Amino acid sequence: MRRTAEGAAVAGSSGDGDARATGRSQRTEHGRRQQHQVINVSVMAEQSSRISHSDTSPYNASNLEKDSHDGQQLPDQQQKETTEAEKNTENAKKRKEMAPRSEVWNHFSKEVNATTVTCNYCKSELACGSKRNGTSSLLKHLTTCKRNPHSNKDDKQPTLQATPNQGDASKCSLTTWRFDQDKLRDALAEMVIVDELPFAFVEKPGFRRFVAKACPRFNVPSRRTVTRDCVRIHYREKVKLKKFFKESCERVCVTTDTWTSSQKQNFMCVTAHFIDNDWVLHKWIIGFFLVRGHKGEDIGKDLEKCLVEWGIDKVFSVTVDNASPNDGAVSYIKRIMNSANASIGRGEYMHMRCAAHILNLIVTNGLKELDISVKRVRAAVKFVKNSPARITKFKKCAELEKLANKGFLSLDVCTRWNSTFLMLKAAATYEKVFVRYEEEDPYFAIELNGDKMPGVPQPEDWDNASKMAEFLEHFYKLTLRVSASNHCTSHIFFHQIADIIVLLRAWCGSGDPLRREMGERMLDKYNKYWADHKSFNILIFAAVALDPRYKLSNYIKIATFEMFGQINGEEVWTKMNTTLTNLFQEYFKLYGPTEQEVQPDDAPSFEEDSNESLMSSLIAKRMRMNDCGISISPSKSELEKYLTEDNEANSSKFNILEWWKVNSSRFPVLSRLARDVLAFPISTVASESAFSTGGRILDEFRSSLTPFMVQALICTQDWLRREIPVNNEENEELLANLEDAILQELSDLSVANAKSGTSAGVHITIDDIES
Repeated sequence: MRRTAEGAAVAGSSGDGDARATGRSQRTEHGRRQQHQVINVSVMAEQSSRISHSDTSPYNASNLEKDSHDGQQLPDQQQKETTEAEKNTENAKKRKEMAPRSEVWNHFSKEVNATTVTCNYCKSELACGSKRNGTSSLLKHLTTCKRNPHSNKDDKQPTLQATPNQGDASKCSLTTWRFDQDKLRDALAEMVIVDELPFAFVEKPGFRRFVAKACPRFNVPSRRTVTRDCVRIHYREKVKLKKFFKESCERVCVTTDTWTSSQKQNFMCVTAHFIDNDWVLHKWIIGFFLVRGHKGEDIGKDLEKCLVEWGIDKVFSVTVDNASPNDGAVSYIKRIMNSANASIGRGEYMHMRCAAHILNLIVTNGLKELDISVKRVRAAVKFVKNSPARITKFKKCAELEKLANKGFLSLDVCTRWNSTFLMLKAAATYEKVFVRYEEEDPYFAIELNGDKMPGVPQPEDWDNASKMAEFLEHFYKLTLRVSASNHCTSHIFFHQIADIIVLLRAWCGSGDPLRREMGERMLDKYNKYWADHKSFNILIFAAVALDPRYKLSNYIKIATFEMFGQINGEEVWTKMNTTLTNLFQEYFKLYGPTEQEVQPDDAPSFEEDSNESLMSSLIAKRMRMNDCGISISPSKSELEKYLTEDNEANSSKFNILEWWKVNSSRFPVLSRLARDVLAFPISTVASESAFSTGGRILDEFRSSLTPFMVQALICTQDWLRREIPVNNEENEELLANLEDAILQELSDLSVANAKSGTSAGVHITIDDIES
């Protein structure tokens, strides 16, 4: 019935076919528009409802009119949505555009949508375009542009230039130079290490501005890159130094000391000393690390670990201060060396006590007698140096007393007697100036006489300061001599000890009560450490015997008797001879020629001059068998030859290392002994000097450095400074003199300008000062 009804409906409506055709065409148009996303969903819904109605209803003119009216609105919608599509396409194109990647665009300027670019240096215009021209022509222009500061026509071709000499800037020398980014980076990292600069220094705007003027082509690295460069240089220098150790020395002498940073970290510094094959004394810091504890065995294990890392398996001596844990550390190293048969004399001569530390204890004990006078002078100096206005007023008083340009005051460090000596020496010369200053500044006496203050220095205090400065000068010079690390000190220490005992005994017998009391105090401390010859390392006496100017002469014997008395002196003298002989015999077993090298072969040799060869062989055989009935004395050893020869002249220009270098062929075994004995230091100052560097590197503002980085910086700084001695300590006297000189030059320029009629507002430049 459904089929019959549908057929009747179709036959009964002759105009419905046209309506359905119209509907199908409209649906086709709607589908096409839907595919192109032009018609929205609401319009499609309305059209669909109308088409559905026309399929089931007879043709209606009003519907057709309505459809035609709706169709007239579609072009506006299509135009609007087409515009939105174009905008989306343009946005998509903009996102795909990338910035030019070629570095050439850093040197050219280009307008938007322009077909030419302009050179930033010579202002030349060149064609550009990714399809036609590219960047090849621009790159070629950069290499030929005469005004381009970055151009480098030939990197391999060095240029001649005048380089100022390091010692004298007024003189120049011609050298070749070419730009090298890697070498400049290494030089920058070395500057950071040697001059103790922070890593952030390379990112400072002032430094970058300077580099842009001095070398525009140099690309300044970041702080992280500089940090990596510093570590790389540390490993590079460490490899070179290890190779040098392996090739140039067999035994090393070690100095070690500990230091606590401001962050309460306990660091240990290890320094190696030795004389190389060319008889040059070396000092290298090989370790600056955290120690695990304060016990002697812990320190010894950390020291052993450092030596193993550097491949050092033979230690001749270890110099430490008088702290009790150091005794345990040296004993531990001695056991390790003895177990490996790497020690000399079973380690009997290994432990060396720091002479500078003992001298410090002796002097500090004597300063206690003048404690009040030292405190008053220290308070007066501190008052003057606390204010620039006070310093200016003090200098004016010095000019009135005609003491200008005589240096200036320095404030001491209470724990360093050498700084106390320098303070007393400088202040004593300004005694009259302090008296005048007290009259000029009423607050001077008010402050120094206040509560918990020592008071104003009195005449007797200035007298004591002068005497103390005179007395301490002997110990100051002595400390400088025994603390040197660039030349041998072991062979001169015997003479320094002899001078000390003579000086102290003279002061003890002085008629001046002050000198006598000071001498007695210091002599008591001296006797505690050095009166007993058993507390001495006998190597000190063996070292003076290896000095060709003295050897085992009567001078050494008499000096020994004066120092220790008749009975003890005789014992020391005997032990000195025995020790020297035993050492030579041990070195002869290690480095002496074998029996085959000394004795001629028994078998006859049938070469030229065979008769002489046969006779030599026969005589040598008879001498060994001693069967000819003739008494033949054995040949002298190297030590006996050395001691029986005449002494060298005692000259201040005598170079002991040069002498042994020249005579090492005559004394091959004894010279090996001299190389080790003359190398050992008698103080730990070489290690202690690193602590001032550590204090500057690990200050309160730069405490975040790791222990590894601290060790890398301090060790590498020591290695790099070997050829370039640097002193980062301020010289107050030099700074004061420099300030006075600049002020005087400015004053002279002002007077000259006034005489020439120049206005008062004249501008004085640095060039004027330098001229």
